[in-house]
Amino acid sequence: MLNLRFYKNTSKVYVGDLYLGERRLLATTHPATIAAAVVALAETELEVRTHKGSTRIGFPVGDSDIALLHGVSDDDEMSHFIDGLAKFSMLLSFPLPWDDQAEIHFRTAVHHLPPELVKVTTDEPAPADFKKQLKKRNQYIYYPDC
Repeated sequence: MLNLRFYKNTSKVYVGDLYLGERRLLATTHPATIAAAVVALAETELEVRTHKGSTRIGFPVGDSDIALLHGVSDDDEMSHFIDGLAKFSMLLSFPLPWDDQAEIHFRTAVHHLPPELVKVTTDEPAPADFKKQLKKRNQYIYYPDC
C-alpha cells in the first residue's frame, strides 16, 4: 500500500514523502505532484502517516477522508498541504480538458516514478514546452534527486 509521510525541509516547508511499502518513490513540496503520482500508480487507497498518527483514506480524497486527515495533521501548515492533496486528487482523477497544469503535474510525477510501477500514462504527446515546465517543477522535487 502507498503511504505518505512528511518532513520539513531547511526552509521549514512540508515535504510529502511517498512510499510503496518501504520503497521510497517521490518526495515533493507540491501536493499536486503527490496526487498525480497516486493517480499514475492507479492506487485507490493511501495511508497518511504523521507524528500525530496515521489514517487510511480512499483516493481520490472524499469529504469524510478530509476530516480523518485533519485529525492526524501536525499543524496548520500540514493541514494546508492536506487540503491541497484533497483538491488535486479530484482534479487529477477527473481532469478537465483545459487544465494544462494538472497535465504538467501528472507528467512530472510519471517522469520521476519508477517506470515499472506506473500503470496510468497519457497517449498524448508532451506539450512543446514540457522540458521547460519539468525544469521549473523539479525545484519542488526532493526525491529522486534532480
